[in-house]
Amino acid sequence: MSESPRPLRAPGRERCLERLVDQLGGGELGRTFGLRRLAGLPDLRAQVPLHDARAHAARVEPLLDLDGPADAGAAAEREEVVLVWKTWLSEHVRSSMSPGAPLRAGLLQARRADPAVDAIAEDDLAALGAEVLRLHAIDDPAAALERLAAFAPGLLVSPSAAAFACLEEQVRGPLERRLPDLRLLLASFDVRLQLRARAELHAAGWIDPRAGRLGLPSLRPPARGFTLALASAILELLPPSDDRRGSAEAAALWPEHAIVGERYELVVSSGTGCLRLRTGEFVRVVGFDPPTALVPFPRPRVVRLPAPDPAVPLAGLSLPGAELAASVRAAFRPEDPALVAATVRPDPQSVADDPSPAESRPNHFADTELGSADVSGVRQPLRATGLHVQVEVQGVARADFRARLGRSIDDDLIRRSPAYAHLRAARQLRPPRVELVPPGAFKEAWDQAARRLDHKVAGPVVRVLEH
Repeated sequence: MSESPRPLRAPGRERCLERLVDQLGGGELGRTFGLRRLAGLPDLRAQVPLHDARAHAARVEPLLDLDGPADAGAAAEREEVVLVWKTWLSEHVRSSMSPGAPLRAGLLQARRADPAVDAIAEDDLAALGAEVLRLHAIDDPAAALERLAAFAPGLLVSPSAAAFACLEEQVRGPLERRLPDLRLLLASFDVRLQLRARAELHAAGWIDPRAGRLGLPSLRPPARGFTLALASAILELLPPSDDRRGSAEAAALWPEHAIVGERYELVVSSGTGCLRLRTGEFVRVVGFDPPTALVPFPRPRVVRLPAPDPAVPLAGLSLPGAELAASVRAAFRPEDPALVAATVRPDPQSVADDPSPAESRPNHFADTELGSADVSGVRQPLRATGLHVQVEVQGVARADFRARLGRSIDDDLIRRSPAYAHLRAARQLRPPRVELVPPGAFKEAWDQAARRLDHKVAGPVVRVLEH
């Protein structure tokens, strides 16, 4: 279960690069990207392009063939993690325990695909000197509480604080009703949730399910911030696309060159199989921690930000996600029922609509390579011609509420987008289809995500989806 730390031969990123080449360089992936020929970190950025999730799945993962267990690199910074945890424990747990009593920790975490990543949290707690009870899921919160009550933990650790909220709903009150010894809660995600528990909730750092340790807990404010784990993985910071000048590769920064207050997307390379992967996780730099023996340069301290709303592709145009979310919110009047949650996506029912006049013209190249919209010869799927908006409200809605909401969203998009207005006038796009979902539907989906114990759960009130 435990990964054996190797002696350090180089500080910081250079050691991470050595670990990555040792782990990935000998297989097909290493030969394709020339990992064995890398003379240093500049070569990595010159030879390996940035990959978003889709490109990484197509170009990197099929070539991935790890020979033996992966080295997630988390042992390098385990001592710093444990030191921060011990500081919190000295204030909240040790003072309430009898001398010599063992610390008991409940770890609520699903199994990871990579055993090395899966073991990081357990190894951290073992280094803390804690007895660990691990739960891989809480599909039955009552049974999970029974096991935790019998174990009597003083500390609970989970990827998302939503797992604690799920248990509190079962208790119908603070967790201390069933877990009287509980003094501290640690989570990587959703630490802004307001819990009933009297135990304090702290940001435990960040363990990514694929890349390993990306963030270290911090004693410095803000409370939800963490320090980038620059000795565990190779991390780069990518400014948002609207701020870039030139190519994305040229825009990527080493973390020590970041600007306080700016927003960046994390790019990670690690021995677990991530190769310049754009994680889709966004952070804002709020300060710098001093250099250490492992990382001899300033380390950014960051807070996690929600990902920007994606653009929704429709036939003839793509609508910015931020505008879609704003249109849904603006459609509600003061006298309407309260908006609980909503999703916006292309309407699958509109894909099979009758083709527009432009599409109905005879295509004399249909059976040739010119008949494809893609030069590769792979036909692209038809785009939807309308939006599907699912809405949950609190309160009684009038009979015409759904139709009026659809008209309001449509009118707002016409005002915001001339291209949308033109296609609607030409009847090449249909008005949004609004669906009122049963009360509690979004809460049920939230509960299911919380019980999986694998990632963040909370999201924006209006979610925009690409498909």
